Amino acid sequence: MVPIQVSQPAVALLCRRFLPSAVTLMVIVLMLSAVEACASIPNQIYRVDIHPKKDFTRLTVSLADPPQYTLAAIPGSRLRLVIEDTGGTLFKKFRRYSDKNIGGLTFKRRGDSLLVTFQVSPQVGWRDLSRPDISAITLDIGAQFKPGAPQPSMAGREKIWKGVEKLVRDFDPPLKSEIPFTQTDRQVLRNFLSEEEQKDFMAAEAALYKGSLTEAEELFSRFSSRQGPIRALALYRLGETWYKLQKYPQALAAFREAEKMWPGYLGLNPGITFYYGDSIARSGELAHARSLLASLAARLADKTFAPALLVRLGDILTRQGHEHEARAIYQNVADHFKDNKASQMALMRIADSEFLQSTPWNYRPISSVYLNASRHSGDLDMREEAHFKYVLLESIHGEAGEALQLVMGFQHKFPRGVYVAVVRTIREVLVAEVYRGTDWTKEPAALVRFMEEQSDYLADTVEQPGFLATVTRAYNEAGRPIELVKLLAVLVERLWSTPVAPELYVSIVDNSELIGDTATAERAIKTFLSKFPADPSAKLMTERLGSIYFSSGKYLQVKETLLWLLNKGMRARIAESYYRLGRSLWELKLHKQAAKAIGLYLGAPQGIDPRTLPDAYFVGGSSLEATGDKKGALKLFEAALKLPDNPRKDEFIYRTAQINLREGKAGRAKELFEQLVKNGKDRDWQQLARQALASLEIRSATP
Repeated sequence: MVPIQVSQPAVALLCRRFLPSAVTLMVIVLMLSAVEACASIPNQIYRVDIHPKKDFTRLTVSLADPPQYTLAAIPGSRLRLVIEDTGGTLFKKFRRYSDKNIGGLTFKRRGDSLLVTFQVSPQVGWRDLSRPDISAITLDIGAQFKPGAPQPSMAGREKIWKGVEKLVRDFDPPLKSEIPFTQTDRQVLRNFLSEEEQKDFMAAEAALYKGSLTEAEELFSRFSSRQGPIRALALYRLGETWYKLQKYPQALAAFREAEKMWPGYLGLNPGITFYYGDSIARSGELAHARSLLASLAARLADKTFAPALLVRLGDILTRQGHEHEARAIYQNVADHFKDNKASQMALMRIADSEFLQSTPWNYRPISSVYLNASRHSGDLDMREEAHFKYVLLESIHGEAGEALQLVMGFQHKFPRGVYVAVVRTIREVLVAEVYRGTDWTKEPAALVRFMEEQSDYLADTVEQPGFLATVTRAYNEAGRPIELVKLLAVLVERLWSTPVAPELYVSIVDNSELIGDTATAERAIKTFLSKFPADPSAKLMTERLGSIYFSSGKYLQVKETLLWLLNKGMRARIAESYYRLGRSLWELKLHKQAAKAIGLYLGAPQGIDPRTLPDAYFVGGSSLEATGDKKGALKLFEAALKLPDNPRKDEFIYRTAQINLREGKAGRAKELFEQLVKNGKDRDWQQLARQALASLEIRSATP
């Protein structure tokens, strides 16, 4: 499509429309180019052809020379073709033309331009087949050319794109009028206020000027509640304060009430008039706002801040549906006031109108407008807005790694700006994309650095498949297990980690135990159980907490944590939990429950640690013996004697012999004691066995 160019006669028309006090510097500047346009030789239109096709309609406008033109959609499902410096027949016969795609073509002259306007079906789009070296304009209109919504260049950036239209089109912060702040003359205040009250009012104006808006609001509210001549002035100032606080309905009400009491003040303070007009515009009364601001612009046309008022008029026209006229204003302000802040404002408005149609293939020129404004504007708010939109475009369409660096730079430059929340979301999306698009297996140390740099922005990353495994492997390969635990502890506290928080807690416990940090593991398990008691991993985590208590010798806590394993229908995920519970219960002299826990451990189909078996048999047998079940105890002790490489074999031989002796099986007891004396390896148990044999001999020798 040919770039939009605004006709010079349109400039003059706009100047007459918006600046009725004609002899001003601005009007002269804008109309100079109109004079140049009048001196040009007009083109001629001599033929129009409409060819309905199967799927679209082709419109061809033939001219004497290659044309300069613009094509734009206008309200009411219409297209408008504006052909510059062109005359010719108006082709009234096409006003009644109609097919499924287009209809009602009207040809009109506007200054030195020819306007071709026609209806289009809401379902159609169009393409421009014209070439700059051909003396014709050729358009195809049909459903197949209707563009879909612009999409990010890569999958995964939909979250950035969502809401962009509302942000770019509707975000409208308070405007700076560029009109110098006018403080009230103290001589005027002396007519209304005491000496002390004068100081308070001047302090309120100083607070407003410095941006201490809450203080200004409080002071002006106090004066506006009073009856008397000061009330009107206080209401004007209160309206200005509320406008800057973005309390637009309250501001408008204050301005209107003040105007009733002192309408002449608007002629004395153009800054107040600007805020009043903009408040009216924001309320939706665009015609009234347009009239007020146009008069203000005409009155101040020779001031340096007048072009900014023209830009605001363009904004109001845009909201009224007059996009073409608004663009004419923007373009001419940009062209003729290059050394004025308004030029950058106008260029940004034009870029805003093209933002939502940007694609990865055409966004660079739009992006450069914002970048240039961010670098050269002297206004901090404007620099922030321009820089943000530049970064936003790059984040939607640019390379993820480069866009991420730009986002980080923006955050560093504007840490407390109005776009903080939006930029956080953008960074989270880009961090996830960079993570997905990088092969971290080749650079584990790089992933560690990436995680530490982006730890606050992993909301979309932690849910990526295999995230924890990848990060854990990288930290371990980099020799940073302690830092891994710290990272996981930070992540799990973030609100956005809730969907994966259970997995994070489990990983914290795993890695804390690996480095021997049982205190962190214990805290993580307790937090997990308090937050996710119904999680499928809750019982397993409870068993792991019991293991930590057992390792610390906290037998009572082990009992309180694991006793539920003895309930009917319960089953341990870790077989060794039965052993830890049984050992703890035995230490607490709860022998019956200890025997049951050990029985469950020894009967487990898998998961038994051979290193714990000797002690398990000892605890189980001892507990049964303590409850009076000597037969059961004897059975466990004899089973323990069959364990291969049992370091406590001598102890079990002795205990087995003792139970046999108490059961009246002296022969079997003697046999075991003798075996221990002959083959035993532990001198203490051998000595006890000798003493037991001596006692048996004495007993047998006694009549």
